[in-house]
Amino acid sequence: MLRTGFQDLRSIFITVCKIIFFDRDEEILKQSKLNILCASALISAGLFLSGCTKPADSAATPGAASAPGGAASVAQAAESARNYVVVGVDAQSVPMVFWDTKTNVLTGYDIDLAKEAFKRAGLKYEFQAILWEEKEQHLLEEKQIDAIWSSLTITDARKKIFAFSSPYMKNKQAILVRADSTIQNKKDLKGKIVAVQKGSTGSDLVKKIKIDAPAKVEEFEQKVEPFSAVLSGKADAAVTDSVTLEYYATQSPGKFRVLNENLQEEECGVAVRPADTELLAKINKALAEMQADGTAQAIHQRRFGESK
Repeated sequence: MLRTGFQDLRSIFITVCKIIFFDRDEEILKQSKLNILCASALISAGLFLSGCTKPADSAATPGAASAPGGAASVAQAAESARNYVVVGVDAQSVPMVFWDTKTNVLTGYDIDLAKEAFKRAGLKYEFQAILWEEKEQHLLEEKQIDAIWSSLTITDARKKIFAFSSPYMKNKQAILVRADSTIQNKKDLKGKIVAVQKGSTGSDLVKKIKIDAPAKVEEFEQKVEPFSAVLSGKADAAVTDSVTLEYYATQSPGKFRVLNENLQEEECGVAVRPADTELLAKINKALAEMQADGTAQAIHQRRFGESK
């Protein structure tokens, strides 16, 4: 519990700082550093302690991640004893998954879809914030979670270790730069510093660029951090999901620009362990029903203001 508690405190502290970074000048942020630290620590402690309850029937429990680690036999015993689905999410992935600052619960497009799907499937569930770079470990080795529902890109490499649901969203790995940047396309990334999130598809794609390769790929734990790196001038560009990039560009008018050229078009799905065929079938059935009756489109419209 201690290890994950500190991870959650650190993650939420970083998120608070980055959000403020977008809303205020860097100088004001520096002057307010002590106040932010104290406030973030108190908020984080409250969130962490409030996340120790078990889920109700078909209702999300807003809690921080449970402690990973321990012997494999302990993890397997805990997993087999559960009568609810633990859903791993990247809790700093606005607008897909993020903490609602007014209610201190997880919200977002992925959360809305998951809630509706599990309700239809008649499954109890709990959302658990995870370190994105350790998602494979959490699901496959420790079995601390039973599914990953957090705009996870379906790739050939991931298909070898995960069982994926039917795709529920189309996406792109896009490139974001400062508004005054001279970068116009992916070839212009040559010799530049590109910021990405650890364990992300964007990170993998940027590292594979051979011709016109960036001078350096700077990796960060939280999805919000690459944007701060670009804004502050520590990085020349950021690469991640187009939905996230466009959100930050919209929230910071005149500061960012998303390039027309992207690195890859992709689809997102829900990942489970290959052996969990019954759970996967229930998720797929619910997603198909939601697509057929218009619920999926309504959720998309509510979150993004446009049809799927």
